[in-house]
Amino acid sequence: MARSYKAAVFDLDGTLVDSAPDIARSLNVALARQSLPPVTADQVRGLLGGGARELVAAVLALVDGSASVLDRAGVEEAVVDRTLAEYTAAYTVDPAAETTVFRDALDALAALRAEGVAIGVCTNKRSGLAHRVLEGTGLGALVDTVVGIDEVPAGKPDPGHLQAALDRLSVSPADALYVGDTAIDEEAARRTGVDYVHVAWGQHGVGDAVIEQFDELLHRT
Repeated sequence: MARSYKAAVFDLDGTLVDSAPDIARSLNVALARQSLPPVTADQVRGLLGGGARELVAAVLALVDGSASVLDRAGVEEAVVDRTLAEYTAAYTVDPAAETTVFRDALDALAALRAEGVAIGVCTNKRSGLAHRVLEGTGLGALVDTVVGIDEVPAGKPDPGHLQAALDRLSVSPADALYVGDTAIDEEAARRTGVDYVHVAWGQHGVGDAVIEQFDELLHRT
């Protein structure tokens, strides 16, 4: 990396890995138990980024076209709670069964580490699940620290989440780069004072610096 960053921190779902197939499969277990229609992996990809509870609420709103489940006073939170618990139970069984690594992530992270760049993951997924996904996709050995949403008072875009990852890496915001795929990631980087790079396969219209391959990080100015 020409800029000589000391650390590169990555979002996980939708950035380093395509976890949508496993997430959709697990959501559909929970939805079926409530006689609600299933979602596809493509639908899930557009809803990721804000954490499991936000995802479940968005999915319920998506599949329940009449909103009958969500509109009754006092029912919404109970439905979200129940669906979240059932989704989490299904997803925890094997969170990386169908999850794949995006592009050249494995080679690029190895090359960054060879240049002395510390690698972190800052994710709105729970830390234990994030570690299992990283290990299951072969990325685990390339990551120096992982900060999940359950390890901080508030998840991204709260700046404290990304800052916690930088603190563990002993790196200042000025010496770090954050790579993500959503507007939430861009906002987290901006509020933390960290340079941001957006992956081309993420949400459109986000970020001024966009990469098509991870090896572009090795040559950024």
